[in-house]
Amino acid sequence: MIGYRLTSKNKYSISKLYPLTKGNLFNNLDELIYELKESEKEKNKSNCFKIVNSKDIIIYSFMSLQKSIVLQELNILRKNFKNIVLIAGGPHASGAPEDTLKMGFDYVIIGEGEISLPDLVNKIENNQKIENRIIKGVPIDSFEGYDKIYPLAPIEITRGCPYNCRFCQTPQIFGKNIRHRKIDDIVKIVKNMKDIRFVTPNALSYGSKYATKPNLEKLEELLKKLSEFKERLFLGTFPSEVRPEFINEETLNLILTYCDNKYLHFGAQSGCDEMLKYIRRGHTVNDVLNAIDLCKKNKLMPKVDFIFGFPNETIENRLKSIELMKYIIKKNGTVHAHYFMPLPGTYFEKEKPTELDKETIKILGSMAKKGQISGSWSHQYDSTKKINK
Repeated sequence: MIGYRLTSKNKYSISKLYPLTKGNLFNNLDELIYELKESEKEKNKSNCFKIVNSKDIIIYSFMSLQKSIVLQELNILRKNFKNIVLIAGGPHASGAPEDTLKMGFDYVIIGEGEISLPDLVNKIENNQKIENRIIKGVPIDSFEGYDKIYPLAPIEITRGCPYNCRFCQTPQIFGKNIRHRKIDDIVKIVKNMKDIRFVTPNALSYGSKYATKPNLEKLEELLKKLSEFKERLFLGTFPSEVRPEFINEETLNLILTYCDNKYLHFGAQSGCDEMLKYIRRGHTVNDVLNAIDLCKKNKLMPKVDFIFGFPNETIENRLKSIELMKYIIKKNGTVHAHYFMPLPGTYFEKEKPTELDKETIKILGSMAKKGQISGSWSHQYDSTKKINK
């Protein structure tokens, strides 16, 4: 049996890999345990050598925030099923492969899995020799041939990111090489979707060779084609946020012409130019202000992300972020804020978050009570629980 542990956090990743190996999808641990027990019963009843010696392969994809939950499940699985094979992929496995092996996984795939996962599964099923337990995923050159998605999820249209944000795992997992799915292939996939949404590091970079500036011609070609048969079309909403410096009159005009957006989601991360430069964000506070004003002008609500507690962050840095947040709220926008966490595989993986001062926590709490901001910033990082690579 091949089984995927499906959660609300990994369904986009699983939906791309499941069609390549098939198998079973498990929404909870109880379902998985039941099927493993049934599989063992079938093997015990069978006299067929091939079936008796077949392996049950269970695949996980998870982020570092889900590590403790996954570890609990692995301990239960290992205790009750001695012969299962456990494979891990996703952000935590890619950033901290050695740590992932220590959790109890048999194999870890780093990065992209479309080629490497089916190959690994095939070798396990055929009892072939596997050289390494940590496997570097083979990147796909294009999306051609990878058009099956199940469970149905937003369609990935771009992979790779040219930016070097110190806190982000995306370029470490998918690299800086930009790959776009062809428009005809996108059309084939989304024809049965009522709401068309996308997965991409930056929705407004579609069609751009280096993804450092918009390709208006290619972007309009995509949206115009999809608008011919869609019920509702969204670009620049979760999970396809945009970068603030890509928001201009031309890109907003395309969204207003072809899409059903009521808002536009983008990351500011900080309201301080000094901090933006330090985290290598690649844009300025003025870019954020310009994006906010253009959204307001064009009757699109700006939804803006902020991170508090960056390494070496000062109270002055945070006050500038709060001032920018107040400006966004004044423009009828919304803010999502959360506390910095050092993620495996990033430039900041060995850095400690800066503890937030009481005044900042008080101000954010007051804004939250008024319904002006959402998120989680009260979590203070415990260095004794730091994830080791």
